Amino acid sequence: MSFKVIRSGFLSTVQDYGRLNHGEHGMSQSGVMDEHAYAWANHLLNNHFNDAVVEITFGGLVLEAQVATFIAVTGADLQFTINDQPAQMWRGLQIHKGDVLRWGNPRSGVRAYLAVKDGFDTAVLFDSRSVNLRENIGAKLVEGNTLPCKAVDEATYRFIPPQYIPHYNQSIVLRILPAYQFNDFSVNQRDLFFNQDYTVTNANDRTGCRLSGAPIASSKERMISEGISYGCVEIATDGLPIILLKDTPSIGGYPKIGTVFTLDLAKLAQSQPNTKLRFKLIDMHQAQKQRKQFNQFFQIGF
Repeated sequence: MSFKVIRSGFLSTVQDYGRLNHGEHGMSQSGVMDEHAYAWANHLLNNHFNDAVVEITFGGLVLEAQVATFIAVTGADLQFTINDQPAQMWRGLQIHKGDVLRWGNPRSGVRAYLAVKDGFDTAVLFDSRSVNLRENIGAKLVEGNTLPCKAVDEATYRFIPPQYIPHYNQSIVLRILPAYQFNDFSVNQRDLFFNQDYTVTNANDRTGCRLSGAPIASSKERMISEGISYGCVEIATDGLPIILLKDTPSIGGYPKIGTVFTLDLAKLAQSQPNTKLRFKLIDMHQAQKQRKQFNQFFQIGF
C-alpha cells in the first residue's frame, strides 16, 4: 500500500530525524530541515518521533493515495489541497483510496511536511531513511515513484493549539552559542555582527545558507580544515556568514563565530530569499533547558 507520485514538483524527499551516528565516516547529519514542523506532524498522528515524512520544498508535488490512512501536513503554506479542495494543515486528516493530494506555490515559508500514520516505509540507508542528494544517499521523488505505508482504518489524532502555529513571513532572530573561535573576532567586529540586519540570499539550500550584509573580519587569516557541525556560523573569506545546515560536509576551513541554537534553525529552514535576519547570544543553560523541554514534549530520544 502506498502513495503514488503523479508529479514530483521542485524538490521533494523522504526525511526522518537524521543520520546521527556516521559523522566519523564523513557523513552529514541529514534529516528534516524544520524540526519544529516535523515533530508536530508526527505528534499529531501519535507517531514515533523518528518516523519518516516527505519534505516538500517550494511545492509542486502531487500524490495519489492508493491506501486509506491518516495524514498530517505542517510547515509552509503551499496551498495544500485534497481532491482540489483546500485542506486543513496542522491537524490529523483521514485519507481515502484514490484521493489526490496537491501542493502549489508558497504563500509563506519554504518547506511543508507530509506525515502518514506510522511513517513512510522507505529504505533504511546507514541507519536512516533520510535522503542526502549531495552524498548520493537515496534520491528525490520523481513521477511514478511509490511511497510505501500502512493501511489504517481507525486512528486517534491531535489538533495543534493555534499559538504554536508559526508565522513565516517575517524577519527572524537566531540565537547562537559562542564557538571556541569567538574571541578571534575583535569586540568591534562582534558588535558589528550582532548589531546589523543580514539578508538571506539565493545561495540557500540543505547544505547551508549564505547571508549578505556588512562584512566582519577575523584575526585568523588561514585555517586548517577541521570538524564542523549543523548550525555552525562560519565567516567566509569575504567576511560574510554561512550557516551550515543538515547536509553540510563534516569538515570546513573557515573560522566559526558561533553555533545557532538548534530549535531556531527551523525558522531559517522556512525563510525565503531576502528575509531579514539578526543574531543574538543565548546562554548555554537556557539553551539546554529549552532543548530538554522540546525533547520531552515530543518524546525525542535515542
